[in-house]
Amino acid sequence: MTWFPTAIFMEFMLPRVFDWSPVFHETKTFPKLTTWFQQCKKDKVFADVHKDIWDFWVLKEQEGQFDSIKDVVKETSSDYKWKYM
Repeated sequence: MTWFPTAIFMEFMLPRVFDWSPVFHETKTFPKLTTWFQQCKKDKVFADVHKDIWDFWVLKEQEGQFDSIKDVVKETSSDYKWKYM
């Protein structure tokens, strides 16, 4: 059951902070994960958990929590590869 909250974190952070394509909303790269995630969100308990976690990350984004990370990701001289999709 810990995978679903982790997936919400990925759904929120990867496109916004690391400039990935939206995860769990596509059918080409990870169709089975997308299907699983969408099915989970149809259940009220999962939907409520999704809303709680999503709203928390929205608030943190509004507070500038991720600005420093976004700056590092934009650096072209970085030794890290941030974008995989």
